[in-house]
Amino acid sequence: MNPLVDWSFKFLLGTERNKHNLIGFLNLLLVPQDEIVDVRYMNNEVIPASPELRGCVFDIICEDDMGDKYLVEMQNQSAVNIRERIIFYTSRLIDRMGARGEEWDYIDIKKVYSICLMNFTYEESPKLRRDIILYDKNEGKPFSDKLNIIMLQLPCLKAESMTDCSMYYEYLLYLLREMQKNMKTIEQLKAEVSATALSDATKEVLYKFLETADVGSLSEQERTQYEADLKAYKDTMSCIRFAELKGHDAGVVQGREERDIEIARTMKAKGLDLATISECTNLAIDVIEKL
Repeated sequence: MNPLVDWSFKFLLGTERNKHNLIGFLNLLLVPQDEIVDVRYMNNEVIPASPELRGCVFDIICEDDMGDKYLVEMQNQSAVNIRERIIFYTSRLIDRMGARGEEWDYIDIKKVYSICLMNFTYEESPKLRRDIILYDKNEGKPFSDKLNIIMLQLPCLKAESMTDCSMYYEYLLYLLREMQKNMKTIEQLKAEVSATALSDATKEVLYKFLETADVGSLSEQERTQYEADLKAYKDTMSCIRFAELKGHDAGVVQGREERDIEIARTMKAKGLDLATISECTNLAIDVIEKL
């Protein structure tokens, strides 16, 4: 299963039956002092307080037994405003903790972790992982541990094999990349996990993830959903590449908005739905309708 497709990403990490994958991913990524043993999925849609404000829909959102919140997102299409987007989403998640009544106090705000996996790079000197926190510039120390943003730029993973991985989370990212390439079987990937010096508990996390990703284990309905979304994913990536090459071959240095409009036109001509086009180009649906 290609784990970067929207349906499979949410199936692997965002469903109750596969909750163990999300817990394992969070523990590998964060290496918390107190291991996360359970999470509760939350409503992934935030309705704005008034019609003038913008709402947002998260990919996966959950909280642990301590009340700390986790937002996990997968982004396949590069966006110039990716940093602003994640700040906006994180802020809405904090705002969501507010409660009416005199008894509520700001001390009730829990930690928030926004984790964004990107199938692209967004900066000139990219790194695989960036951890962003609120920081006191003058004192040179953290201001608060309540807001945590983790950006993972998947193309920066250079490991050729599992022996090249060093951090716990790199092992899982390596598996995601190899699953996307679809050049190895699940048994081959399991053998690579087995050959590592990881603890049995960590290996079990990776084994379970691979077993869940076996297309053969899906029901007929699930497989139909996955294959439909996989086709849409391939069509989207193909349209984006075509639009980029068309602009390059014409020798035109396009602005970001012009490029997104060209991509949207191509995707619309291919019959892709407006919501998918909007997600990939960051153009409003009413703008796309007029193209």
